[in-house]
Amino acid sequence: MGGKASILLVFGFGLVLSYISYNLYSFSSSALGNMTSYYDATASHELALAGANVGVSKVYMDTTWEGPLSESFSSKELNGSFEVSAFDAGPSRKIVRSISSYPSFASGTLHDTVDVYFNTVGSNSLTLYAWMVNNTGNVFWSNGDTVWGRAHANGMVHISGSPVFMDKATTSKRFDPPNVGKGTNLAYFKNGYETGVAPVPMPSDLSQLVAASDAGGKHYANDVEVTLNPGSGGSNDGVAYVKDLVSGLTDTVSLSAAGFNGVILSNKNVRVKGTLDGKLTVTSLKNVVVTDDVLYEQDPRSSTSDDLLGLVAETNILIADNAANNSECNIMGSLLARTGSIVAENLTTRPLPICGGLSTLGSIIQNSEQEVGTYHAGGNMRSNLTHGFYKNFHYDTRLQNPAIRPPFFPGYEVPNYSITNWWESYRVSSPQ
Repeated sequence: MGGKASILLVFGFGLVLSYISYNLYSFSSSALGNMTSYYDATASHELALAGANVGVSKVYMDTTWEGPLSESFSSKELNGSFEVSAFDAGPSRKIVRSISSYPSFASGTLHDTVDVYFNTVGSNSLTLYAWMVNNTGNVFWSNGDTVWGRAHANGMVHISGSPVFMDKATTSKRFDPPNVGKGTNLAYFKNGYETGVAPVPMPSDLSQLVAASDAGGKHYANDVEVTLNPGSGGSNDGVAYVKDLVSGLTDTVSLSAAGFNGVILSNKNVRVKGTLDGKLTVTSLKNVVVTDDVLYEQDPRSSTSDDLLGLVAETNILIADNAANNSECNIMGSLLARTGSIVAENLTTRPLPICGGLSTLGSIIQNSEQEVGTYHAGGNMRSNLTHGFYKNFHYDTRLQNPAIRPPFFPGYEVPNYSITNWWESYRVSSPQ
């Protein structure tokens, strides 16, 4: 019996070892297969990613490129290919698509896809800037001048003294003098500066505002005077009294009236003053003349204010030479002089007390810049102001959101080809 028991014991151990060996071989084969499948899937995916990056680079070098472009690889490390192309996918949208091909022993030829989505035109509101000018001319930023918010010039920015830019300042050209902190360029840039940036285009016309004034707004033919009144019934119940300066008739416009879209426009000059409660854009196809302070019922720096005003002129926005503006002028709103400037009327002949300020809270956009103040020879401090105003421009930070702007206030479009989405196929393998 001992011999038989030994034989059975050896036979049993052999069966156990055979079973263990079989399972080890099976596990090894599965692990090798899984590793091979994972390697093949990763290689196919990486090929598609490589093609997508090539396509993105091609589009940034030449926005008209469409391809297709193919690339094959044959080596011990990599054996496969990708094909990448670009195509339009509707207004202001472009897609770069990369498809890989990778031969897999276990799964046949693998294909992965990567789609990169571009927004080909970015629409922005001009109110993103506290101060923006297209042509700077020979106007200098001097001691006492301050701008809160982003500042940009498509031309050269002249500095003479130590003005203060509280947010980032940019120019499509350079500063004059070019070296900050040297010579007469002693400006303080609290949030940095950048030169040589892309220009910001001015609107080509005011046709959108004209159309809005004819479809839900108010359109006048003669010179008018707009007096803003905040009303007394509650939020956004303001009115605008529009006096025709030819006929003498006055039109009362309720800013909260059903169907009124918030645009008042005249073919001629528009004089404006008062306090706004609501949302309104006052437009002149000639000049807007500010005859007194233009304010909001609620200070926009408070969390409850929803008042928004736009003053838009085809030519100039004039600060009237009158008793109301003799010491200072305060304007809340977004100002746009499409082909002209923000101008102090009769600048060289209007004496003002020392430190007369042109203070704005909103944004200023103008085609060309003019001086709004003159100084004694040899000095440009506030105490040397002889005529006009020093600049005190504050930004309405609500306007950082491009969706918040006065009704139909003009914007600009820049071809920027920004990537908006990046989509990748991803293969999930089933364990063997």
